[in-house]
Amino acid sequence: MIPFHSNSRQHDALASELAQAIDSVELTDDTAFARSVETFEGLLADYSQADSAVAVASGTDALIIALRALDAPAGAEVITCDFGFYATAASIIMAGFTPVFVDVAPGRMVMDLDAVRDAITPNTAAIVPVHLFGEAIDMPALRQLADQHSLAVVEDVAQALGARTGGEHVGTFGTASGISFNWSKHLSSFSNGGAVLTNDPEIAARARSLRGHGNAGGFRHTRMGLNSRLNPFEAVLLSTKLPYLDTWITRRREIAARYTKNFASSAHVVTPAATEPEAHVYHKYTIQVPDRDGLRKRLADQGIGTLVCYPVLLHDQPAFEGHALRAHSCTRAADVAAGVISIPVYPELTDAEVDVISEAIIAYADSVA
Repeated sequence: MIPFHSNSRQHDALASELAQAIDSVELTDDTAFARSVETFEGLLADYSQADSAVAVASGTDALIIALRALDAPAGAEVITCDFGFYATAASIIMAGFTPVFVDVAPGRMVMDLDAVRDAITPNTAAIVPVHLFGEAIDMPALRQLADQHSLAVVEDVAQALGARTGGEHVGTFGTASGISFNWSKHLSSFSNGGAVLTNDPEIAARARSLRGHGNAGGFRHTRMGLNSRLNPFEAVLLSTKLPYLDTWITRRREIAARYTKNFASSAHVVTPAATEPEAHVYHKYTIQVPDRDGLRKRLADQGIGTLVCYPVLLHDQPAFEGHALRAHSCTRAADVAAGVISIPVYPELTDAEVDVISEAIIAYADSVA
């Protein structure tokens, strides 16, 4: 069996360190709880080269809080990509804004900057670029576009912590960003967690208020906030894991390179587009193949786990019926959604397992093409 995702091998390797981290939290000392979260916030900010990190309960909360911290007009338009996970668009709506969906770039799985440019209107307040599957968008170019139109940028870094473009970490280019530490992420908690990154002290202060019901002190609440705090046990576990993140990313890149080399022998497997060396952390290795659903069944029969991320474009999600939203032509995104399949890429995979997976995919793709 080769599962699609597994933390068990990672946790087995770190078992002693993780146990010590949990034991370090003093249950009888309330201030120790706060210190563990503050320590992680400092470590995360240092790693990301951001001025501030504000830990919250989930990546979704991180995006909602970052968007609300903009203090943009209610109902304002926020541009994002139509291909991606539901939480991005849901966060825009839950923050009180109107999502505007644009296509993916040619040959890519991230938003098309030309489409973003065409979608900007006088009602646009912000852009939410999603570094999907760990692939960094060209943030220097996007930041230039946003600055030309005086727009805020809130990066969705849920799947791309550690990626860099233009020599800078993703998550530090815009007004703020949201990170997820969901158990499936490449820096993962045991359950859930998230953080807001920002270089703006006012945004950081608003985010800290918003994560605590909008409290301004003395039980005086000045904003409609959330109850969204990172569990201190998760904080110490994340602090323990963070020093290993770059090593894990290096291994993910090695696995991705091996897959790409293996798949070069087939004309029927489309691999992720090449980017800057540091611009992809391969949270997922996502390919396009003929008869995606048939391939999933064949791989499952061989004990190989896969996941389809994401088969439904955001503007077609049933949950958004009745909500204000706008979608531009997204034909490339529709084609991508119809053919993508994500395969195992976690750092603990062996080269032999990567080759077994590759051979199975090539054999099926070539047989049905």
